[in-house]
Order: sequence, then C-alpha cells, then structure tokens
Amino acid sequence: MRDKILNSIRQTVMAILTIIVALIIGAVLVSLSGNSPAEAYLTLFHGAFGSAQRMSEVFVKMIPLCVMAFGVSVAFKANLWNIGGSGQFIMGAICSVLVGLYMGLPSAVAIPVSIIAAMIGGGLWAGFAGWLKTRFNANEVITTLMLNYIATYFLAYLIYGPMMDPGGSLPQTKQIAESLRLPLFASGMRVHMGILLIIVLLVFMLFFWKSIFGFKVDLVGKGEKIATCSGISVKKTIVCTMLISGAITGLAGWNEVYGVQYRLLEGISSSYGNISVVVALLGGLNPIGITIASFFFSALLVGGATMQRMTEVPYSIVDIIEGLIIVFVIARTAFDLKIFRKHNGKEKRRC
Repeated sequence: MRDKILNSIRQTVMAILTIIVALIIGAVLVSLSGNSPAEAYLTLFHGAFGSAQRMSEVFVKMIPLCVMAFGVSVAFKANLWNIGGSGQFIMGAICSVLVGLYMGLPSAVAIPVSIIAAMIGGGLWAGFAGWLKTRFNANEVITTLMLNYIATYFLAYLIYGPMMDPGGSLPQTKQIAESLRLPLFASGMRVHMGILLIIVLLVFMLFFWKSIFGFKVDLVGKGEKIATCSGISVKKTIVCTMLISGAITGLAGWNEVYGVQYRLLEGISSSYGNISVVVALLGGLNPIGITIASFFFSALLVGGATMQRMTEVPYSIVDIIEGLIIVFVIARTAFDLKIFRKHNGKEKRRC
C-alpha cells in the first residue's frame, strides 16, 4: 500500500514537472517570436477561465478527451498500444446515430440503446485488432492505426452518400430529435449532462482495477509469461481488454453526437484520438490522474485558440507545447520501462 502511494506521488510530481518544463520552453519560443510570454500565458489563462462560457468550452473539450483516455488506458495497462481511439470514436458515433435517426424508438428507450450501440461499435472495432494480434500476432499499433483510416473513410462514404442530409448540401446527416439531445446545464453555455459520464466512468475505472479481471489485465501487462504461469488465458484476456478499451472509447463518439453536434459530420473526432493517448500517459494510466490531465489539455486547447485571436502568438506554439509534453511523457515511460527491466533482471539473478 505504501509503495502504491509513493508511486502515485512520484507520477504526480513527474507529470507536473513535465508540464512546467514544456511551458517554460514554450515561453522561450514565444519570446523568440517577439511577443511577451507573460501576456501570452495570461491571455491563454483568461481564454480558458475568464468567463462561465469559456469554462463551459473547457468542459466540452474535456468530456471526450477524458473518456477516450480512460478507454485507451485499459489497453495500455495490458501493454497493448491502442492507437485507434479515433476509429473507435467514429464507429461509436456511427452506431449511436443509427439508433437516433432510423430506429424510431421513444426517447427513454433510444438513449440507453444508443449508448449500448456506441459501446458495441467501438468495442468490436478495437476487439478486431485484438483478435488479429492473438490470431496472427499482428502488431496492434499498426492495426489500430490502419483501422482509424478505414473508419474515417467509412464515415466519409456515409455522410457523402446514403446518410447525407437530403435537405442540405453539406457532408453531414440530419440532426437527431431534440428529445434525444443531452440537456445543457444552462442557457448560453454548451456544457451538457454528458459530463456525468466522466464521473460514472471514473467510479467504474477505480472499481475495475480492483476487480479480478482488472488484476488479470494488469498481470498481462507485466509479461505474458508471468500471466501464463499464473493460469491466465493471455489471448482471451487480450481480446477482452481491447473490447473493453474500444467500448469505453466508443462512448466518446456517442457523447459528441448526442451532446454537442447532434449529427454525424466530417472530422467529428477532431484530434481527440491523438491527444487522448498523451492524456492517458501523462495521467500515469491512473483514473484520477487522467481526469486532471484531460482538464489541463482542454484548457490548453480552448485558451490557445483565444491566445491566437487576441495576440500575435501563433497557435502553433500550443502545438509545440503539446508535442513537448508528448516527448517528455514518452521519455519518462521509456525510462520507467528501463528501470523495471533492470529491477526484474536483478530479481532473476537472485533467484
């Protein structure tokens, strides 16, 4: 228990240091561009937290980021690099909108059915990559990444073809009925009841890692030989883990359709898939850490857009800060892995 607490503290400190170093380097770049770092960061902060409406936008961005990061973290914990968040998001959105537009169910039934449909869509999309790994030893990084492209082009086919709104000329579907849309917290703000999804998933994740299957996932992540010697079916666990990972990620697609866009449209997944990977790693694959990291990145995205409009600092500075955090997180992960292998080597020599 003490080791877990110390490890959590260490991960938190490392995450804070990662963000601080990235912001310091970003300040240097802002200065080199001929702008004031203090003014730029104050504008960024004001753009994210300066009003209720801006705070609302932060939470709108945070919901899909946090949900997707929860999803990919399940796979990462089993040492499965699920880079297919965007594809699972899209498939979840497609399956959920099919329920809202074409099944004609009453609202009380349509909403839970659409949630289940989104989870099935995202889960099967990731589960297929898991099956390819267990059946053909296909690298999950490549398969999940390629499945992103298939999902993106499948979405384009639908919104340019059979699901295109017949009453418009834009590549998008009709809007779902108002009775199916997630209610807003207040008029004039876009934050909606989908934020409760974070709370539900946070509680689920905390209990999941204390469950028997969560223990199996964690054990598989420590090594297939260790898991096999413990009597765990590694192949079955891998497929089930990817199914759960994709199902959670698919919920982010449902949220975007029923809480924000109310329809399918091109680019609906935005850049959430890539950022969610960083959020999961920055949060140390810990549910609470992921929630905090997703809030930081959401504020960075919203505040960065304001910084670009109100100052002469280009938005690419925000991209650089994100990129630096990615580099530092990967370096930290590689260092932790090296220490883990070194420790394991010592333990084996002792045996």
